[in-house]
Amino acid sequence: MPFISRGAEYAIRAMLDVAAAEGGDQATTKGVAEHQGIPKVFLPKIVQRLVQAGLLRAHRGPAGGIALSRPPGEINMREIIEAMDGPIALNTCLILPNECPRMGICPIHEIWVKTQQSLLASLEHVTLDQLVARGKDLISQQVVY
Repeated sequence: MPFISRGAEYAIRAMLDVAAAEGGDQATTKGVAEHQGIPKVFLPKIVQRLVQAGLLRAHRGPAGGIALSRPPGEINMREIIEAMDGPIALNTCLILPNECPRMGICPIHEIWVKTQQSLLASLEHVTLDQLVARGKDLISQQVVY
């Protein structure tokens, strides 16, 4: 069964941390790794992929850090996952239809197409600002003793 990669999961968590920075401040990779429980050895590669995808900006040096390249309401989960894992597909025939010998006679293909469209639409409609707000709601509901 296909799953999103650990890298994509870490990328989503990293993007959430950066998006949650108050006032659009830059975040540090060290801080993101600590806040999100991401191994520090993986985060530079994740950040590099997110920068290449145009989702983050990175600045080196003592005043450096990472920041979103666009407002959090304009960045969705599909973009983040695909930056790490490439195109999302439930089955190979959805990406490489010419390689499927059953194309045209497969009764399941239409189901794959509809399910794929639904999944992609759902991921496109979930933006970072929505996830940050939901995260704040969940934290505020925690009971502290």
